[in-house]
Amino acid sequence: MSKGHQHTSTDVAPGTVTLCATRELPGGLQWAHLPVHRQLWAEEGLREGFRVRVRRTVGDPAAPVEVIEGG
Repeated sequence: MSKGHQHTSTDVAPGTVTLCATRELPGGLQWAHLPVHRQLWAEEGLREGFRVRVRRTVGDPAAPVEVIEGG
């Protein structure tokens, strides 16, 4: 995860995980969050599609994706 973008428990709604993709730009950090229902995230076959979606949102098909889970 890039420095300058932190996560808190408020980033994760109950019953979900939040995917965070980041991209470094000359003017700073660009990021995108994608909440995913835990039951869908539990399906291994669906995970890559969610990663692709959040990377597309941030505009970088190779962006790192962090999975944030609530407490």
